[in-house]
Amino acid sequence: MIKKPEKSQFNIRVETDLLERYREYCDRHGLDPVGQIIIFMKRVVAAEYDFQVKLWDALRTEAE
Repeated sequence: MIKKPEKSQFNIRVETDLLERYREYCDRHGLDPVGQIIIFMKRVVAAEYDFQVKLWDALRTEAE
């Protein structure tokens, strides 16, 4: 049997106005509010990783 990745619950506090506007935005564009947060988090993590790779490449090039 394939084991699914472990999941955690993520709770944050935001201003009511911001949350309402975000949900309205997602409704207008047919987006899943939770899914959009997950996509954003994945992009942030991926960008940090890409940044580290680029930084190391630049440092190696400079050292040569």
